[in-house]
Amino acid sequence: MILSTAFLSGLLALAAAAPAAALRGDSSPRQIYQRVGPGVVLLLCVSKDGAGEMGTGSIIDAEGHVLTNAHVVLQASTGKPYPVLHAYLKPAKLTGNPKIDLVDPISAKVVAWDRELDLALLKLEETPSRYKIVPLGDAAAVESGDPVVAIGHPEQGGLWTLTQGVVSTVIANLGGVEGKDVFQTDASINRGNSGGPLLDGRGAMIGVNTSMARKAKDGLTITSVNFALKSDVVKSWLAKNGQNVSAAVPAEAPAEEKPAAPARPQPEPIISAEPPATEPPAAAGKGPQSPSVSNSVRTVPAELPIPQASEGSLAPLPETAQPQILTPVKPFKAEDLIEKEISEMEDLEKEMQGEIDKRRSQFQ
Repeated sequence: MILSTAFLSGLLALAAAAPAAALRGDSSPRQIYQRVGPGVVLLLCVSKDGAGEMGTGSIIDAEGHVLTNAHVVLQASTGKPYPVLHAYLKPAKLTGNPKIDLVDPISAKVVAWDRELDLALLKLEETPSRYKIVPLGDAAAVESGDPVVAIGHPEQGGLWTLTQGVVSTVIANLGGVEGKDVFQTDASINRGNSGGPLLDGRGAMIGVNTSMARKAKDGLTITSVNFALKSDVVKSWLAKNGQNVSAAVPAEAPAEEKPAAPARPQPEPIISAEPPATEPPAAAGKGPQSPSVSNSVRTVPAELPIPQASEGSLAPLPETAQPQILTPVKPFKAEDLIEKEISEMEDLEKEMQGEIDKRRSQFQ
């Protein structure tokens, strides 16, 4: 059969117009959420007086190690981990009711942290019966314009929320911290997303959601400027703790979107690094750091005090807006957390209904 030149030209045009995601074999946001979502946990951290924080984390190996932000699990008053850390796994089916969705918490402990990079590594004290691993991806292969999704628990939003966007650009030494290299993304990130994964089109974690910019110095509102610590920085930091994670990519989800669980790697046990003999470098909130300053790793046995970052913010970026810590310290009673989340969602629902009623009356 002889194909006409016009027909061949049409085929070439269709191929050129095919979505880039399809050409790369990327998954849909729904497939990524179904495959990786069960590896994302909600973290509830409580002090002895009942105050604490809520954030997000990712299970990164079969031994139950969880990656998150340091500012989620460290008390601002002491610089040490909260005495009570609980991780909640995503239910098989979300109901939208926190009283039903947040059940059977698993206790966890912090095994290593770095206040400068804003990273922390937790260990679940028991192996959950159901979970998935969030694989670390290859940050070097990521370019501006690549699609990404984030999973977390934004303030006044729902639990295990998925948002999507693209990689906007890359920024080196965020807040003047040497080695704190990040992706900027327009994927929606808010307080409560702290420590959660930024995932590429195949469901691999290419970043840890860390901070956001919301207002310029002159008060002008800023939108869609969010930051995630690059996965290659994370892997380098983990290696210092005896944990080497390959740039594994999860298998593609089947067409019916009921993917099989990914293979569970068996990494070497984590070895907590000894605290450095010298004082650690100044916190990110103290301003730009000298290139010679190393990013020291703090572990639970360390007794040396940890310098505190300024509450609620990081050091300003050169000629840009000041990014904000996603999960600032907010006093609350642990037993009231679920009630608080329900109340906030009910308030939003009433506000939305009021707006609907108002618009309806205008057209009657």
